[in-house]
Amino acid sequence: MPNVNWERNIFGMIPQTDWLDVGFNVTRPNDPIDGLFGDLKTDNLVAEWESIANEYQIPVMAQFHGFDIESQTTFRVPIDTHNIEKGLIKVKINQSERMRALTRSGVQNDAMFDYVINDGVRLADQVFTRSKVAKNELMATGKVTIKENNLNLTVDYGVPAANTAYTIDFGASATDDISTQIQEIIDDATDKGVTINGMMTSKKNITKLRKDPSLQVLIGGTAAQGQLIRRADLEAYLETEFGIGTIITNDLTYGKSATIGADGRPVISTARYFPQNKITFFATNPGGKLGTGLWGNPPEVDDFQIRVGSSGVSPYVFVSQWFEQDPHVLWTKASALFMPVLYNPDSLFIATVQN
Repeated sequence: MPNVNWERNIFGMIPQTDWLDVGFNVTRPNDPIDGLFGDLKTDNLVAEWESIANEYQIPVMAQFHGFDIESQTTFRVPIDTHNIEKGLIKVKINQSERMRALTRSGVQNDAMFDYVINDGVRLADQVFTRSKVAKNELMATGKVTIKENNLNLTVDYGVPAANTAYTIDFGASATDDISTQIQEIIDDATDKGVTINGMMTSKKNITKLRKDPSLQVLIGGTAAQGQLIRRADLEAYLETEFGIGTIITNDLTYGKSATIGADGRPVISTARYFPQNKITFFATNPGGKLGTGLWGNPPEVDDFQIRVGSSGVSPYVFVSQWFEQDPHVLWTKASALFMPVLYNPDSLFIATVQN
């Protein structure tokens, strides 16, 4: 990019308008959690949360009244709103340090613009990654916990404790076979007026289902015992017998933390988005969703009040920069306000796998 005009003539500071294209690509095509929890940008996180909760809660029956009898007073189902605006995700990088290294490598002024922009894109992607971790935690536990950077809070979605206490026992000493264990979960959901139509787990647990002797006999007959069940046959059985038509495997990982090793290079510890030992049975709404990820405006928006064009659309993640004299550093930061919303607390039935 020729003739770069740095903001305030500070080397490496990008004009804020040039950051507007960063922070919009929140959906990852290969991430299965985005198929169940979408993303929605709002200017008022609490109001949007309350609106969604009221729309999707199970309706309470009104009653017949005599003409001279006062109407019965109803109530709103309480929802946890006092924690959601604490979902501030942010990360920054020492841009000056990065640019000095690039300059020593021969990078010229015109090319530096792209390097700085790419740093901002990577920072925004780290914010997106934290949102995926939160969505998956909600899927696997029924809650979202934030225990980092002096925060220690739990967002409670009202998922009943009984809904998260199931087990699927693959051990030889299990009281019931796998089919019976799954049927018990389906029956409990049905008793609550919920129709299970999908499940999320790891490929390892899918393989366990395919190797299970009782399922091998149920699906393929006595002669099929000891033979690995074809994936298509397992899926057909789960849909026909239990109505589980959507089977999602999630074995994706992310970099949870990083330290600098003895050689000066980063050492990144990885973690799974969705636990390997969990099977979550779920009931989506007619649109195939369990909830949505609500994105609000971080405090930085108050400083520039930026919108894109006349549409009023703003990015999910804001990238900003500032310069400080002591230390003599230019910083680049990505920040967003985020919290996932679960439409129906009774839409999740979570089982822990035992061997």
